[in-house]
Amino acid sequence: MRRVLQVPVVPTLGPVHPDTLQPEVFDEIVDAARTGEMLPFDKERRWSATKSETVLVDEIVHRPDLTIIPTLNHRGAGMIKTHVYGSLELDTAALRAATRRWCAAYGAATGRVIWFTPEPPQTDAVAGTRVLLKTFTQEDNPGAAEQIRDLDACPPSTQDTFEQLAQQAPETGLGFLCRRWREGRVDGPILAAINDGMVLGAIGPLAVMPDRDGAPVLLPQYFGVASGHRGRGHGRALWLAAMAWGAQHGARYQLLQAAAGGPSESLFCSEGLTTLGFTCVVAA
Repeated sequence: MRRVLQVPVVPTLGPVHPDTLQPEVFDEIVDAARTGEMLPFDKERRWSATKSETVLVDEIVHRPDLTIIPTLNHRGAGMIKTHVYGSLELDTAALRAATRRWCAAYGAATGRVIWFTPEPPQTDAVAGTRVLLKTFTQEDNPGAAEQIRDLDACPPSTQDTFEQLAQQAPETGLGFLCRRWREGRVDGPILAAINDGMVLGAIGPLAVMPDRDGAPVLLPQYFGVASGHRGRGHGRALWLAAMAWGAQHGARYQLLQAAAGGPSESLFCSEGLTTLGFTCVVAA
């Protein structure tokens, strides 16, 4: 695997720190697929006791110049994700056809072909996601912006507006986060940008867990600002407050993903995060 690993992204796990990306990680995800167990450093453990995505072990293709690892995500109607690692030019037509066959064989409604490159995709037909690394330092502890609050500490009338934010920004995943929060099923605080008693943006939940080598990592958050209030510094203030929380709680790093060309990508790049490469996706 090492010769074709251009970006540190692992099927069913997502981005991992480059220092922990050993070939053994791929053995571990295959073994986990056979046993049904969730790996102890899998960030999905925060949401569920069972894994929603598993490797289709019998369909793996592994050659010196190309490795193909299809997975099946059981959420909803099911999705096949065909993860492609290679240094050669990809035959996307053949990969899409193979993905459709696996969809039919395993009863999945949709499929995607996913590959990884050091550079962003050169065509709008391919969705690109930048993979970034935030390394914490002693400087990551600025004073909190006045408008940033712990959502749980806000008055009930302000808390009630969180649902309105989630409805205004459906692409952010804040709807899922709002439901989990209402049910008391989040594993850490949610920070909110408040103005005139309204939640204009949110980031969370904030939690730290050990990675494969035992290093504390700040887990990914849901993050978004209402469309009518973007470009006013709320997103940056929220993100900086979350990074201060991570530093205070001993995190060494965080891995982030941002849609190429999107506002989060601009924010993360302006804050000096390290780009680890790009994930490219086409529908099957």
